[in-house]
Amino acid sequence: RGEINEGASRPAPATTLDPEMTRPKKGKPSFNLSSQLLMTCLLLGALKVSSAAEKEHLLHSEDNLQRDSPLPLYKGTWEIIQENWVFLTIFLGAILLCSVILWLRKKMTGANSTEAEEKLERDPYEEALEALEALEAKRKGMKAKPFTFRLSEVLRVYVQRRFELPAMELTGEEFIREAAKYDFFRNHYDDLLREFIDRSDIVKYSRESIDGEGLILLMNSAKHFVRDTHRRLEEKLAEEATTLGAQAK
Repeated sequence: RGEINEGASRPAPATTLDPEMTRPKKGKPSFNLSSQLLMTCLLLGALKVSSAAEKEHLLHSEDNLQRDSPLPLYKGTWEIIQENWVFLTIFLGAILLCSVILWLRKKMTGANSTEAEEKLERDPYEEALEALEALEAKRKGMKAKPFTFRLSEVLRVYVQRRFELPAMELTGEEFIREAAKYDFFRNHYDDLLREFIDRSDIVKYSRESIDGEGLILLMNSAKHFVRDTHRRLEEKLAEEATTLGAQAK
């Protein structure tokens, strides 16, 4: 026990510290501060770079927006045509078709009116002779019935135009009765007209036919009637002119 107590009551030897260990370290604090400043500068630089990049991006975006062409407030003529070319084609085609139809109609109407005026202005005597000569040239190639129909038509047209007698609307008997009312026909052409109408009606409205000599007789009768009436009318007009001249003197 006495040993133990002695050891316990003996003070512990003092610990000797190394002067290097107890000397304050001057290098580490300055290194840490420099590191912090460097990091701060790097962060600030990165922020500035990022901010500059964003500004440049915004500027480029604004430039791009400024370069975009504005939307037009109205469409040009060519754009309208391109969008509606089908409708315009149909519309123009309809106008062209109507114009052609009107032109053809006007041309046909003008031609018909011109022919009608020529017929009215033309002398009935000359027209009748021309029609009779054309029919006589076709006589050998025609049958009796169509030949007689055409011959009767030519004669009736001449009487209607020259003497204003509705010959085309009358039957044979009615035509003879109306002609007998005119002093110009009475006692001059009664027998000739009756014989012509009787023979032509037999051919036109019956099965009885007529030979070539009979057709020639009908043609000669029609020619004689046209030429003789024209001659008498000319003589009558000359007498009236002489009478008027004598009265004027």
